[in-house]
Amino acid sequence: MTRFLALTVVCLAASAQASGFYFGDNGAKAMTQGGAFTAQADDLTAMFYNPAGLTQLRGFSFLGDIQILRHQVTYSRQDPGWDPNNPSSLVNTVSSQESPYFLPFFGASYGFAIGPRTLTVGLGLFAPPSQGRYDYPVPNYTQRADCMSGMQCYEERPNRFAPQRYALVNTDILIAYPTLSVAFDPFPWLQVGASLQLTVSHFKQQQVLYGGDVLGDNPQSQRFENPDYDAMVTIDLPGQVGVTGIFGVMVRPVDWLSFGASIRPPINFHARGKMTVDLPQFFQNAGASVKGDTATLDMTMPLELKVGGRVVPLRHACALGDASRQDCGLGINVDFVYQGWDSVKQLLLTPENMSLEFNGTSTAIAPFAVVKNWQPTWSIRGGASYRVFQYLSMSLGVMYETAAAKTAYYSVDWTHPQRVFITGGVTGHLGPIDVIVGMHGTPLNTTDVVDGDVRRGQTSAPDSPGYMVPGVVNNGRYTSGGYGVILGVRGNFGGVREPAKPIEPSTGPVNQSKPVEPTPVAPPPSENATEPAPAVAPES
Repeated sequence: MTRFLALTVVCLAASAQASGFYFGDNGAKAMTQGGAFTAQADDLTAMFYNPAGLTQLRGFSFLGDIQILRHQVTYSRQDPGWDPNNPSSLVNTVSSQESPYFLPFFGASYGFAIGPRTLTVGLGLFAPPSQGRYDYPVPNYTQRADCMSGMQCYEERPNRFAPQRYALVNTDILIAYPTLSVAFDPFPWLQVGASLQLTVSHFKQQQVLYGGDVLGDNPQSQRFENPDYDAMVTIDLPGQVGVTGIFGVMVRPVDWLSFGASIRPPINFHARGKMTVDLPQFFQNAGASVKGDTATLDMTMPLELKVGGRVVPLRHACALGDASRQDCGLGINVDFVYQGWDSVKQLLLTPENMSLEFNGTSTAIAPFAVVKNWQPTWSIRGGASYRVFQYLSMSLGVMYETAAAKTAYYSVDWTHPQRVFITGGVTGHLGPIDVIVGMHGTPLNTTDVVDGDVRRGQTSAPDSPGYMVPGVVNNGRYTSGGYGVILGVRGNFGGVREPAKPIEPSTGPVNQSKPVEPTPVAPPPSENATEPAPAVAPES
């Protein structure tokens, strides 16, 4: 019975980390270009992509972006040994909630001109690029009045209506990064910057554990799982404020070419709050209860490395604009992004003064860890933006990324397959204000898991006499896809730089002007030239 509570803790820790990371990326302007922005970074989302880019913002700047995310997940649970060509229909296919999730990004900065150089200081608030809330069917344990107790007496038998309950019922994770950024360009071709970030977090989750094995009941097929032995577990853990940072650099060897890179180290999160366990009816009838309701969670977000390049092959004066400025043209970005999810070796949740009370004895619940076996991910991103005329730009992009979880550990709490995002949008230029509208989306991706190794939490410890290996609860067919609506506004006041020089193809040496011919020297007067007669004084 003590082991039952311990596994409850472990499974909640495992799911709390995984849910919702990541779906797309931050920033309206960046996401309309496939998230390729490291070498451009010319708005306040540079705080996230590459702080060095903030030196491009002189005077006062502001930004307000929001993405409306809809990451759709469906799951049809299957028993071990299932045939993907002939799946069972004994249980319902469940799906995540229909409501959208709002992902914000806000910022403001001021760029100080120090001679020809710029020092920019910015403040921002944003979240990881993820959908932090997922809601799956909640098991209904209401039994029919015309039926004695038992597996078949439920109005909506959880086996059919909430088959995913042992992996996840719902989760609501909030992570925010209040950010202070500073950037400087010590040379015309070099910019450096850094973001100092606080980490603010809150973790909520519900999940079901199985206690039937204490009676020797350890079903390997989901249709034999008895809901009478289900326990609902809930955590509500506010995170402690932490500190992290991002460092970035940008190099511009010529005005039409730039390279950028940024790095953020792994982020450790520590949360402490309330954990409650609604024991199965069997345990309650036996007189068992849980004392205490406090636990801590430790988890890690991965190292992130971004490297990118940008080329501007075409630049010209804008139609309807100032003919003396080369503000229109085409920009092309390419990025490589690495995320070190392999740094998440284990997840640790520690109960504080929690114990199981049974038959007059009190047994403390010890800390437990769970191995996730995640793997690093990388993505290739490409995007382009063309300013058509003075008041309008158009952008397109694509993002390819690899999967973070192997299929053996794939579950409704971590539906991150190998996938492709298609992105695009338009920008309206209204004087110093830009307004962005766009979308991004990833096609529905189907993943069949036949080698699942996510086990149902139960009472018996692996080293206990008569231990039975718990049933697998993550086999089946998953679909994952969705979209995001992109909205953004940004402005810059008082920081207009000199107009960019037009890019012209070189046809020879840099200096091709004709040499100045010397002024002809007047010849000396001829020896035969008549000298003027001397003046004669008038006679008196």
